[in-house]
Amino acid sequence: MPPQVRKFFFDFYQLETAAGNAGLAPMAPLHVLEEFKRKFDTPGENTVRTLNGKTLELRNIERTEYGFRGIIGKYRRSQLPHAAVPGGDERELELNADEHLVEKSYFKFFSDYSLLVLQRNHFAVGPVYLGMYLSINGYTTILNPVIEPADLQMLMRNTTQVRNIKMTIARPVNPELFQNIEHDFTNSIIASLNSSNSASINISLRGDGHSLDPTKRYLERSLKNAILEIKRNFDLKKANIGLEENGVVHPVDLVTDRLATTKDIQMVGRYPSAVDMWDGLREARQVKEVELVAYFGALNGPRLR
Repeated sequence: MPPQVRKFFFDFYQLETAAGNAGLAPMAPLHVLEEFKRKFDTPGENTVRTLNGKTLELRNIERTEYGFRGIIGKYRRSQLPHAAVPGGDERELELNADEHLVEKSYFKFFSDYSLLVLQRNHFAVGPVYLGMYLSINGYTTILNPVIEPADLQMLMRNTTQVRNIKMTIARPVNPELFQNIEHDFTNSIIASLNSSNSASINISLRGDGHSLDPTKRYLERSLKNAILEIKRNFDLKKANIGLEENGVVHPVDLVTDRLATTKDIQMVGRYPSAVDMWDGLREARQVKEVELVAYFGALNGPRLR
């Protein structure tokens, strides 16, 4: 039988770590990962954390010349399906009393941009819970999705006006992320989610497209910064923005236009080849280097090869 190959997705995030109170010194995400590496290497310690009923653990973490690489795992106990040969009898699959199912995602962290490239695995861990996992010792870490730089540049250009906004925002799972909110619009969203007890909130804002008066035709310019603040702090399910420039409307989607790559990976049994996964993460950075420089700005130093 020829080797099985599956397509894997890799997503890009910028890690940001903030102190929970004024008495704590600033800490970079690199140092947060160094603390997890120390715990991982120390006999008698481990990196297991349980958050909202989900148990996460670094199954591997290694220091590299560019930062770190590792594997994050999520444990779960659930009823296993039966196994059977087509046309034959079924049998139960069982776990020992102390065993759990484990789902894993590979990642690489590049310290130059505080950039995390994460294998997308919805059964393992997403950006919200990974940020919660990396929030320790009074510090909060969040994963900011990197969006296509062309979309970001268009959004922030002084010549573009906001015609309409449609967003679906999931209830925040870590209230510590919202301590330094700057925009009243964002604060009103938090208040709505907290007071309504809803799992998500749908927002639709629209100017008067028939009016020639700019104060009626377009939304407030300050909403551009609010949109970026919401993108940083919330789990956005939908974020469609209509921008007008020189009479032309340009649709921008901050969810589907996030930076991502794919790679076909050879499977070893039920799991991907570790060597191919590490190569895929490295190639993801290389393939998107031009977009990353456009998004973050050029670095004054040797570039990664």
